[in-house]
Amino acid sequence: MRENIPGGPKDGNSTPRGHRPLPRAAADATLPRMTLRSRILLVILATQLLLTGVLAAGSLERLRRDIATETRMGAETARNLVLATIGTMQGAVPADRIMARLPERLTEPRHARIGVLDALDGTLRQPPGPPDPASASPRWFAALVAPEPQETRLPVVIEGRPRGYVLVTGDPAEEIARAWRDMRDLMALALATAATQAALVAWAVGQALRPVATIGTRLSDMTRGELETRIGPLAEPDLAPVARHVDQLAETLEQARADRWRLQHQIVARADAERKAIARDLHDEMGPCLFGLRVEADALREAAPDAATRQSADQIAAIAEQIARVNRALLQDLRPVAVGQLPLATVLADYVADLNRRFPEIRFDLDVAAGLPEPDEATALTLFRILQEGTTNTLRHAGAARVQIRLWTDPAHWRMILSDDGQGMPPDGREGSGLTGMRERITLLGGDLRIETDQTGTRLQARLPRQAPDRNRTTT
Repeated sequence: MRENIPGGPKDGNSTPRGHRPLPRAAADATLPRMTLRSRILLVILATQLLLTGVLAAGSLERLRRDIATETRMGAETARNLVLATIGTMQGAVPADRIMARLPERLTEPRHARIGVLDALDGTLRQPPGPPDPASASPRWFAALVAPEPQETRLPVVIEGRPRGYVLVTGDPAEEIARAWRDMRDLMALALATAATQAALVAWAVGQALRPVATIGTRLSDMTRGELETRIGPLAEPDLAPVARHVDQLAETLEQARADRWRLQHQIVARADAERKAIARDLHDEMGPCLFGLRVEADALREAAPDAATRQSADQIAAIAEQIARVNRALLQDLRPVAVGQLPLATVLADYVADLNRRFPEIRFDLDVAAGLPEPDEATALTLFRILQEGTTNTLRHAGAARVQIRLWTDPAHWRMILSDDGQGMPPDGREGSGLTGMRERITLLGGDLRIETDQTGTRLQARLPRQAPDRNRTTT
């Protein structure tokens, strides 16, 4: 029986134990990242180098053939010159002096060297020739283009007697030096052309990729919630569909944000309406009942036949008063009466004045920007709750001597900052249910709440949108 061993080989393609392939993303992350411009320039550079190499190879082969031809022709010219000079010297110069005078009569042509070997004394004489080239070529270049060395030995026989030899060898040094200058200039021109082409391509690619940077910036703005602007049509046909899809995405996200804002605002408004209804029921139903209970207790006390009955009536009245206080607190928590009926600045000022009156040891300063518009009821109630919750936490935990409250607006938001000079929140402290509920309410309205705290105090910053996000598009 064959057993399946965990980790053993399986049918089909298998991976050896201990060698797990990297995920695609991880494998890509290990490779060096290159921009599109760098890749294009790298391809162009590789192509230019390849073309330059092919051009250099072709040029070297051509130069090798040309140098070999020139050298061969120079040697042939030198040979003819030697034969002609010996022919003219016969009869005009004594036979035994021809080999000694021959170097004086000869002049080395280009690309050839002549040596005269006199058989009488065994010396090798060389006639004057052209000077060596001013700029010699590198050895490696000379080794690449130099032809095979060739030497021609011409025996000199005068009056039937051998007088010596004339050695004719090719000398490609001058031709190699000229070829080196031509090759150097050609390669410099090729490299300059390649550099110019790369610069032009880099500029063209940069111009073509400018819309990509615009699209990237727009996407970054979208991640920060800035959905109002649009890229608009692009002249580049390859990138125009991308820009159009990004604008459609921004429009869809903006519509979704507006819908979400309306739904969240409706949730808060519906919750406020429920609280308002409960507060109205408590006021309309509980209030008369408590009033009637107090009237009956007073009547019972007036008609009491004994002290025990009057004491019971007083207890009933005290219980009714306690229920009334609880009812008023519930009404205040469910729905502050003044919010929605008085200007928000007046409501906040009255609340802060009441705090200064009730807690004279703490100074509460309220700074409300002049000319503020009236917010909608949900926003007004939220701003009041922020002030209420912030000051309550300060009174309970901060031990502060001064509390500053500031309310103003920017073009898109209501802004409130509440700061104190107390002891701050402990590093491991957790938000209470009041702050958590307030944060949830602010988030539902599309705003945000930040709390900064240290040993010098606590700073609470709230931001609420002034109105629902609109969908007016502006094109960049």
